[in-house]
Amino acid sequence: MSSSMMAVKDLNHLQEVLDMAKGQSKLLVLEFMGSVNSACEFMRPIMEDKIVPAFKNRAYFYTLDVNDKNFKDLKKRWKVEALPDFVMVKNDARVNRLVTTDKDELMAAITNGLDI
Repeated sequence: MSSSMMAVKDLNHLQEVLDMAKGQSKLLVLEFMGSVNSACEFMRPIMEDKIVPAFKNRAYFYTLDVNDKNFKDLKKRWKVEALPDFVMVKNDARVNRLVTTDKDELMAAITNGLDI
């Protein structure tokens, strides 16, 4: 697994990512983000330099740009209302959701998701 976040390209790719995480019983952290959102820009180095490396080989991390036309319906279906919105999925179930720019709060939520 890479030590950086990867972008989900489209809904088919998202399904592949969900299936991969389920097949390996790993936590999947999906960051619903906006490419021009200041809070998301603030989180990018925190995610890539601190959080993703801290959970390397224990969780998968992917981003979904809510401004991408491929994800407009998904944004509504998953009720994404604020950014960055971190959704944690394990074995096809959403186990946690957090809208935050707080590194420690997010790390605690991911740690809890690993234990489920």
